[in-house]
Amino acid sequence: MKKILATLLIFSSIGLGVIAFGVGGSPRPNASADAFNRGPAVDNSSAIVQLKGAPISTNPSTKPPHGRKIDFNSNAVRSYRAQLNAARNEFKRWLRTNAPAARVTSEYDISLNAVAVKLNGTSLATIAAAPMVQSAEYNALYHPNLSQSHFIINADPAWVAAGGRAMAGGGIKIGDIDTGIDNTHPFFDPTGFSYPPGFPKCDAADSNSHHQDQDCKYVSPKVIVAKVFYNKNNQTNFDAQAIQDHGTHTAGIAAGIFNPSLNAVVNGVMINSMSGIAPGAWLGNYNVFPGDVVNARSEDILNAVDAAIADGMDVLNLSLGGSFHGNNDLLAIGLDNAVDAGLVVAVAAGNSGPGPNTVESPGRARKVITVAASTNKHFVGQPFTYPAGGATTIGAAVGDFPPLPTSSFFLFDTHSTSCTSIDPGASGKVAIVDRGGCTFSTKVRSAIAAGAIGVVVINNVAGDPTAMAKDGGGGDNLPAVMIGKNEGAALRVANPPDASAVATFQEFITANQDILAGFSSQGPTAVDLAVKPDVTSVGVNVLSSITCVGKPAGCPGDGSGWAFFSGTSMSTPHIAGSAAVLKGLHPTWSPEQIKSALVNRADLVIKDSITGSHDVGPTAQGTGRENLGVAANGTTWLDPVSASFGRVTIGRPTSLTITLSNPTAVDETFTVSTTKFTPSTFGGTVPSVYDAGTLSSGDDRITVPASVTVPANGSTTLTVTVSSSHGDVVQGWVNLDGPGSDDLHFAYYATVGR
Repeated sequence: MKKILATLLIFSSIGLGVIAFGVGGSPRPNASADAFNRGPAVDNSSAIVQLKGAPISTNPSTKPPHGRKIDFNSNAVRSYRAQLNAARNEFKRWLRTNAPAARVTSEYDISLNAVAVKLNGTSLATIAAAPMVQSAEYNALYHPNLSQSHFIINADPAWVAAGGRAMAGGGIKIGDIDTGIDNTHPFFDPTGFSYPPGFPKCDAADSNSHHQDQDCKYVSPKVIVAKVFYNKNNQTNFDAQAIQDHGTHTAGIAAGIFNPSLNAVVNGVMINSMSGIAPGAWLGNYNVFPGDVVNARSEDILNAVDAAIADGMDVLNLSLGGSFHGNNDLLAIGLDNAVDAGLVVAVAAGNSGPGPNTVESPGRARKVITVAASTNKHFVGQPFTYPAGGATTIGAAVGDFPPLPTSSFFLFDTHSTSCTSIDPGASGKVAIVDRGGCTFSTKVRSAIAAGAIGVVVINNVAGDPTAMAKDGGGGDNLPAVMIGKNEGAALRVANPPDASAVATFQEFITANQDILAGFSSQGPTAVDLAVKPDVTSVGVNVLSSITCVGKPAGCPGDGSGWAFFSGTSMSTPHIAGSAAVLKGLHPTWSPEQIKSALVNRADLVIKDSITGSHDVGPTAQGTGRENLGVAANGTTWLDPVSASFGRVTIGRPTSLTITLSNPTAVDETFTVSTTKFTPSTFGGTVPSVYDAGTLSSGDDRITVPASVTVPANGSTTLTVTVSSSHGDVVQGWVNLDGPGSDDLHFAYYATVGR
């Protein structure tokens, strides 16, 4: 099975490169399906099987006292857990004899004494008849989409307001300037769509008759534009067909269709009820990375931008980035002008983080929405249990390396990155190593040299593990997986002698959302020290479509047409799709108003990459993680969306004004306050490049009015003044607390010096 892996795809040279890194069947979907039509209530191909006997949470000997939690280290819990494990093993033996096709895919002993079983044709009645079974029922379906990210950004209220999930973004056109969109992929099924007037559109290279806008190839009533932009095309004859995966992935995040029967398959795991953020929107394919081209020139991208404007796109998604070209960055200027032309433009901040001044071009453009990346809360991986067949099961992400053996194996903890060598004591064992310092392949080659039979890499940043890529150097064909940082710490504390794994992968739902991605680029921008990124959205372990062009006939149902990718490339189409939803709900909103709604109504919840527990500054997260449901109800807008003072002089007050606009028929009064951000390394536990720190109420270096009233159907200004008696960085957020839930906030940033 093809796997697209955790390789950072930043391409240097003139122009820009696609920025992402990632891992890498059903009835045809209906684009007009209503969000409340949830389809099947159960999955009759799998079951939850409750075994006889109480779980740990309710057994009298292990149930915690009132107000306390289960003590998993107590002898009583360990003993009873072993009993439950023995009972599950007895059930597995019964399956092998009486239902050999059925396979256990998950095991539970805390909230339930149960297992999940993939039936593989076995009847539910057969499973229920086992003597150790209390009850058995089909798996209930709850229909997540983008595998959890829509819950994180609170898209559901906006979808309801749009008349249903499938309709959200209806009538809006999103142009994706990327590697192309596979219009035949089921995630872009055109059923229920029709071409808007004047479409489809294509260039001569994408016309069967070689005539512009006639006999167009690679289009459908869902993907309504197919154009290629490559200034050397007279030498290559490229067209807009999606050869590379990236554009199909970003387009799916932004506007993949919704149908309850559409399922993604990754590593043999079926994930149901997929959709993008704006399923009802049209898509335009503006391919600036045709064929095997991995570097797009500014010329080609600007041509694509111009074409998108001319074609009447409402939103542009640019999941691409490049090096800093100075403040006279023509592409950035062109994108700002596209905003002036009436388009909402979402641009990736880049994957050059951590550290200040790493926001990439054209994410430095002032009028676009520049997007940072935060963690999702799921991944697909191999269940890893320690001790072998014992108490604790965690998920291990699998990428380009083979999965761990399914028989029990001994463990050897190197307590190192293993970039140069591994102790010979690892021979015949699975080596535990730390992430960082060298490529994953280098670690694996060290393990091979030591005679190890596999590698477990412990992540060095907070959040879920990601799949690992090979470096292309060869000599690294050994089972290797990654586990999370916290899970790795717990594994080391437990120090088990052995472990085991199972061949059947599963989706692991975690609590690891809203952590800033370690790769996410940070501001402020170079030279002018402006606040960037503007906002954060989900960009780690994002599930979406990838192209089926050139892949087996079974794509995508065989799993080769779906993948998890990570990068600011993935967070950006979340914002592009959200902008389309807002534009569909509020057709009269301008790009500036849509930007303010998304940026100034975000949730200030992002935590640092290393520990996942400390706050981060405005130049790492902007105003926080987007909240689409709150943005959809916005009634007041700010311009600009942040207060970027740049460099100011010690002891010299410097002021900026923010314009507040109120389109309602009622005056709106806001109480104004400040939240100060103070960077900290927390005793050296978090390197300063990760921009962690503390929040406190009030900042005596910032002056704002106590309140501000915005007249009905009018506007007013709010003056923010910064003044400091010594050289420092002044940063934080100004809060506008209005009636009810009508609250906003914006970031401020100044470098004070002589």
